[in-house]
Amino acid sequence: MATLKERLIKWNRTRTVWQKAGDVLFWILLVLLILPGPRKAISTTVNRVVLLLKSPGLIDEKKQDVLSENDYNWVLTDADGNPLLLRELKGRVVFLNFWATWCPPCMAELPEIQKAYHEHGDSVAFLLVTDQDPADVETFLEKHGYDLPVTYSGSPAPLLFNHRSIPTTYIISREGRIAVKKTGAVNWDSRGTDRVFRQLLR
Repeated sequence: MATLKERLIKWNRTRTVWQKAGDVLFWILLVLLILPGPRKAISTTVNRVVLLLKSPGLIDEKKQDVLSENDYNWVLTDADGNPLLLRELKGRVVFLNFWATWCPPCMAELPEIQKAYHEHGDSVAFLLVTDQDPADVETFLEKHGYDLPVTYSGSPAPLLFNHRSIPTTYIISREGRIAVKKTGAVNWDSRGTDRVFRQLLR
């Protein structure tokens, strides 16, 4: 069986400069992905690259789910524990995002959500829902300079908002239809988003 030294000599002799560079880069990435700190940073970066290719679009109206009166009874709370009923936003376009601070795809799309919020927040109600401790979330928002309207679920979410992974985002029309549903990081600061909001706000 060949020794490590013999394998390195063979590798050095049989690989081109570019192949060697690729091999070294692969092993560096592999090691970084094993370590917890760099793994999260790399995963977030990869998700940011991927989200640039993902833009939202409207679900065919015939396939859109419609919120019931009971769905509108969903209770959310702000960081201070003040209640917010989804019913209070009835008749408005609502951007509803389920997320967490520990989720790399969530981290990847938050800058785009922040930009969309600044651009459309006057006409669209933004709700970023998390189950985390409010103090931890507030610390995270301050650290990254986000001023997003984060809410916390005060009662179980309606079945229409059942999701298996985060981030998952719904855009609800004025008529209470789920016009957009996206799972995974999405580019919310895009022409596609602008087009969706324009159509729903007409």
